[in-house]
Amino acid sequence: MGRRRKKYTPPFEVEITSLGRGGAGIGEAPDGLPVQVKFAPPGSRLRVAPTQRKKFKGWKARRLEMLRPPPEMEEPPCPLFSLCGGCNLQELPLDVQRHHKWMYALNSVAEPMGWSLEEMKERVKVHPVRGTEAAYRYRNKVEFSWGNRRILNQEEFEAGVSFNGRFLGFHAPGHFDRIADSQHCYLISEAGNVLLQVLREHTLHDGSPPVWDPREHTGFWRHAMLRQGFATGECMVVLYTSSSQRSEDAQAVEQLAQALLATSLPDETRVVGVVWVENDSVADVAQGEPRQVWGQDEFEERLRSISYRLSVRSFFQTSTEGAVILYDTIQEALKDSASTLYDLYCGTGSIGLYVGKDFEKIVGIEEVPEAIEDARRNASANDITWATYHASAMEDALAHLPAQEERAALVVDPPRVGLHPKVAKALAQANGDPLVYVACHPPSLGRDGAILREGGWELTDLWTVDLFPQTGHIELVGRFVKDT
Repeated sequence: MGRRRKKYTPPFEVEITSLGRGGAGIGEAPDGLPVQVKFAPPGSRLRVAPTQRKKFKGWKARRLEMLRPPPEMEEPPCPLFSLCGGCNLQELPLDVQRHHKWMYALNSVAEPMGWSLEEMKERVKVHPVRGTEAAYRYRNKVEFSWGNRRILNQEEFEAGVSFNGRFLGFHAPGHFDRIADSQHCYLISEAGNVLLQVLREHTLHDGSPPVWDPREHTGFWRHAMLRQGFATGECMVVLYTSSSQRSEDAQAVEQLAQALLATSLPDETRVVGVVWVENDSVADVAQGEPRQVWGQDEFEERLRSISYRLSVRSFFQTSTEGAVILYDTIQEALKDSASTLYDLYCGTGSIGLYVGKDFEKIVGIEEVPEAIEDARRNASANDITWATYHASAMEDALAHLPAQEERAALVVDPPRVGLHPKVAKALAQANGDPLVYVACHPPSLGRDGAILREGGWELTDLWTVDLFPQTGHIELVGRFVKDT
């Protein structure tokens, strides 16, 4: 039997009324179902082409034309807007972006908790959204990809511009084999853009080793990661390539590494290390084993008085200034706490160390052993001797949670998907004074918050922190107090 042909649904017009997950615009389709559209600012009217219908839930659609702009429209500064997919809110002023993200975050918590938005505001102290003044130039980490095909805009496509060549930029959304070729990124610092130019100059000419072909799984240059300590000026560059026994390939990496180390950068920044990592996996992700290091294989970043040594794999908040605001908010949520802090999903220990001077004892738990080693080193470097760390998956480390008779503060900063069900149920029964939940995905806090409430935890305060302007991401901090 042949495959059933999809029923054609013609384009339609839609009023965009709010933001949804990932910063997509939300409106109502002609059939009354919700429609989700990327690059669709609230307040605009669009003509869209439906691309997918999820049974009983609504539509996904692609923007074809903006029929009416939002009341406060801004011209996107980046020529790759809508192509690279990274900054889908550039058409809105920062304060308007934050208002809509704030509303999305609040609704994402209220609905799973069984409240209307008005009921939640009556039960919970909802704080105004917080964030940096900088709308751009805030990212301290960026990952570029090499490729041999690029995505074209409509004008280039109609003009017959070739999409084949050598490119360096970002993976175009929905196209595993296409690169949004980037000569300048507005989210990273000027120093980062200078380093991007060095990468392009050394790898995009015909005499350089070939760039990666994700269709054939061939080529040499694969990914480049730039990491920068905004408070220290230290930069580290990680070069990901396929493995090669050719001397000319190794020579090309050597020349690029030396050029990066010698590059004069603005704002008193400098490259302190270049790490060469080999990756022969067919998966198009930046991973692999280090082959060679020029200079240091780590760099330093500081948040106020606390310093952090970060290696290639170390997780750290991608906005340094935003991290300070987020951690100040967590410290505020922990005020008047018990003397012991349990730092769950602690990563490199960044939260616990930042608030550590307010406690007599810190217990950190994290699944990644390398992160635990970083946490221990960071604690030692900051003379915080009262912190202990355990490498374990949280669901296997429940014995480390506070005993029933112990009153301790809890900070939970889980992955995007939220708490493991076993962990959520254990935390619901644990003691705490208070429990502070940090969420990079607001619905996770709402879902887990409902489980915590079953164990007697009450959500008393809710903060939103905008770490990533121009994107749909927003961080939540919820303060839960045990109902005794």
